[in-house]
Parts: sequence; C-alpha cells; structure tokens
Amino acid sequence: MTEQQATVGDWRRLDGSAAHHTAGEPDLVFAHVSDLHGQLTARHQIYYDNAMSGPDFEFGDADRTVKRGGGVPVLAAKLAELRANHEVCTLMSGDTFHGSAMTTYTNGRAMLEPINEHLVPDIYVPGNWDYSNEAAEDGNFRDLMDALNAPVLANNLYDWETDERLYDAYRVLDIGDLSVGVVGMTNVYVDRMAPAFYEGKYRFGKHPALLEESAHAAREAGADIVVAVTEIGLPWMVQAAKDCANVDVMFSAHTHEYTYDPIVVEETETVVIESGMGEALGRVDLRVRDGEVQFRHHLYCLTEDGEYTPDPDADAAETVESVRAPFFEENPEFERGAGTLDRPLDTVVGRTKTPLYRQSFLESAWNTLFNDALQAHFDTDLAVSHGFRYGTAIPPGDVTLGQLYTFFPMATPVARGVAYGQQLTSHMEAFLEDNFTPYPYDQEDGRVRNFSSNVEVTVDPTAKRGRRLVEMRIDGEPVDPEETYSVATFRRPGDPERDLGNCGFPFQDVEVDEGAIPVDVIVEYLEEHSPVDYELMGLIETADDGGRAQNTPADGPYPFIQPGVDYQGGEAYCETAMIPRGNAFPEKGRNRKR
Repeated sequence: MTEQQATVGDWRRLDGSAAHHTAGEPDLVFAHVSDLHGQLTARHQIYYDNAMSGPDFEFGDADRTVKRGGGVPVLAAKLAELRANHEVCTLMSGDTFHGSAMTTYTNGRAMLEPINEHLVPDIYVPGNWDYSNEAAEDGNFRDLMDALNAPVLANNLYDWETDERLYDAYRVLDIGDLSVGVVGMTNVYVDRMAPAFYEGKYRFGKHPALLEESAHAAREAGADIVVAVTEIGLPWMVQAAKDCANVDVMFSAHTHEYTYDPIVVEETETVVIESGMGEALGRVDLRVRDGEVQFRHHLYCLTEDGEYTPDPDADAAETVESVRAPFFEENPEFERGAGTLDRPLDTVVGRTKTPLYRQSFLESAWNTLFNDALQAHFDTDLAVSHGFRYGTAIPPGDVTLGQLYTFFPMATPVARGVAYGQQLTSHMEAFLEDNFTPYPYDQEDGRVRNFSSNVEVTVDPTAKRGRRLVEMRIDGEPVDPEETYSVATFRRPGDPERDLGNCGFPFQDVEVDEGAIPVDVIVEYLEEHSPVDYELMGLIETADDGGRAQNTPADGPYPFIQPGVDYQGGEAYCETAMIPRGNAFPEKGRNRKR
C-alpha cells in the first residue's frame, strides 16, 4: 500500500462498494473548508473517544481530550500541499464572518484578506451566521460576499422585494479533464433566527427539490460530476442525499460534525461528508474510470501534533497577525452594538479547573456556566439560552477575554423578564420538536435549549409532537404552569420588544441592561467565582421508559443523526424518500417564507 492510500484510503464506487482497481491517482481533489467562525489562529477543541471517529488520540482513562490546532496559516499550508500535487477545487461552506472579537468589531471584514489571499476558495456558500452582520448598523452581508474573490453560490436566496435570486445556483468548472458542476445552497433557517438578519432584505427557498433542480441544470449544462455545497446541517443533507439522485457528493456544514468515514446512501449512490469546524479539512478525491465515478475520502484533523499537520504558512501567519494586532493593544477602543472592547484580548479574566467546551447535544458545561452567569447578574429564578454549538474549548488554567468571545461574540445586550411556567414548558416543547422530529427537513437546531444549573429537564425523544417534555423542574420543584418566574437571557436584534432570548413569547416586566453583553456577564461571574469547576451534571436526561439520545460522540455511534434515527429499531437511518422522484421543476423556486 502506498503512503497516499494509507492517508486517503482505497477507491470506492458511489454506492460504497470497492472499485475494481483500489489504487491510482485522482482526476481531481475537492478540499472542504467549513464553519471557520472567525478562527484565524490555532485554538483548542474537544475530541471524543469513539471507535468510529478519529484520529487515534491517547485518551487514557477519559473519553475525551482537548487538543490545539487549525487556524488559517495551517489550513493555507495544507491546501498548498494538496495543490502542489493535484488538481484541487477548494469549496468553502460559510459561518466564516462570525465567531470572535475580530469578526464582531470589524463586522466580519477581518476575515477577508486571510481568505482571499491565503485560503483562495474556488466556491463560497454562505452560512446562517454570515447574515448576522446585518444586525450591525453599518453591517451588510452582501458587501462581504462582494468582497470575496470566489464566486458565491446560493440557489435559494432571493431579494425580499423583487424575488430575484441574488447569486448563481451552480457553476460548471473545468478541472483537469472533467467538467464539474458545483451547486450551492445556503442555510434554510435564517428566517427563524434574529429578524435583523433578514427581514426586509432576503427570502429563503426551503424545499430540498431546489438541490435536485440545480443539479439537474448542471448536468444539462455539461457537468460530468455534480457536487453540492451547503450550510444546512448533516441530518438535512443525509435525507437530501436519499431524495436527490443527481448529486454525487454532498459537502455538508452547519452542525460541525466530523465524518471520518463518509456516509454513503446506496439507493441514490450519493456520498455525504461534513468537515468539522475550522481545525479540520475535508478531502474527497474523485476519478472517472470506464464511465464510473469513484471516490475516496479523508478528514484531516489539523492538531498541532497531528500526523498530517504541516507547519503554518509564513505569509498567512504574517497576514493573520497584522489583522489581530489592533485587538491586543493596551487600549483597543472598539465598539459595536452594546459591546465595547477596551482591554486587550489576552487579558486574563478568570480560571477554570476543568475544560470548558460545548460540542454536545443535550447539555454542555460551558452553556451552563453562561446561564449561571446570567442568573447571577440579574438575580433571577433561572436563566435560558440557545444551545449554541459553535465555539472552541478552553483547557484547565487561565481564561482570557479573547477566549470568551469565541463562545459569545454577540454584541447584543443581556436582559431579564417574567414568564409563566406554561410559557417556559411550551417553549421547551417547541425546541424539542425542532430536534427530535422524525422528519429531518423540519429539524433545525441540532442542540437542545440550555438553562442555569438549578433547572432539570426530562425528555422522551420517541414521543409524539407536543409530548416530548416529560418534566421540567426549577430548584427541584416541578414547574407550575400558572406560576410566574423571573428569567435571565439576552435580547436578539430586531425581535419584538417583549420577546427575549429567542423564546418566542411575550415576557412581562422586561428589563434590558444596555451596558452589558454576554461576555461582560461571564467576566463578572469569573471574577467572583474563579476558579470555576463545571462538568456535565445530567441536567437534561431522557426518561427511563423513553428513547435514547446521545449527548456526545463518546456515548455511542457517530455521527449520530438525531432526527434521522429509528429510535424504536436502534441505529439505522430512516430510509424513506421524502420528496417525489421525477419532479417537473418550475422556473422559480418555491416555499419562500415572508
């Protein structure tokens, strides 16, 4: 076996079976960069011990470990290494212009030069957080897209007023001897996020048939191979792979999963991969032999001690440091929204005894800490926040201001209000529907709502709509639907005045602290409680007689496609097609939501 085979593996057909000749060179290589979330330099990340994941870290007696890796200079070096030996097409899924102090206080523009000069993608597909810059007074999503040197693809993004599609649905690229159709589809859930991200500006096509329509058009335009680049999430894309027979490979993003082994849908001969979050690089080799498309795949986990991690690219490192330098000056003096950065990002603001991270489904120590900080700031009965999944990890030791911004970069003010118990339980039930519906196209979040550490929740993922919340307790007592509770959270940009924290219902007695953003309340909490010691506490559990739901990849099969699993039967993916075959496609998209 050659070194190349050892790295990338043997050639397979698109149905997953072994190719007749398992060795040989690719006709082209796709490199997939996804979900950077403002990650300019190496950061720490959590990795779990799982027989179906990799790389083969030393875990000792633990089921997880924290490693440092990634960053634009390392990604640039790895891409240069691939480009020196192969015909490479670099695909980039979004959520790029968000996720750090640098992106927050420059409205995302800190990422432009590193991407354009050093990552040099051939295609860019925007993600849901790329639209977050619309929330800034002078922020503009389209300005960022126009500033990219790469073509932007989005077959489902329309102008609010004219209904005109804003970007091409696909491109046909001639790479080596092949014509490759690349379809792009942006996140379909942006209009369920903060209204300021889209209202009065953009509409979003939602139907998965749009993928098949664009793939069909690319075939008609002469493409030998068609791939799709999206930022919608792995459950959605696994189901789309079963429904869209014209796509050969789907490059998924948004849910930050690591497909060390690609997901192969035999019935449509479609391969699905997802490439982590900034510190990993997905690679798919393709070739055509005797009219048959063959593939092989490898996910490079670019940790600092990784077997396949190159030295950082010196020119990229110089660019990155020039972008970062103003944020480490003694008096940075940056402002956006309710946020002010008046201290350098390497300022130590606290300590932690245990690693802080949130790559988990039901509960994460980091989100619990944040909610405890909110509750302490306002002295409320409880706190609630979205179960955010972006953000890296903090190892035991010092906690810096810059690290906090990677978890909560939003410059929106924190707030409190009063809610009835019935509002709280109905709200939680709605979010459980988002996560446990058996219909992946209805699934949105990929993470359950999180609360302060005095709130415990029991769920049944196998129950029907409206019955998945078994019990919710505050300070050990069941929530009384007729009782009122004070709740700490934050205000989303553009929301109605009495709607807080994406809860979707009107609070009473709303109080907004315009002088404090999420990072500020965490700093305040760390100053009072360091060193903090947060672990998973079992705050969200499944009922004894209900179905199982994994919290982390260490808990069972990985990747665990929550809503695409037959809970009664075990671990098999749902095999039903959810859109009809042989669609006659209209000239315009469908299912746009005003």
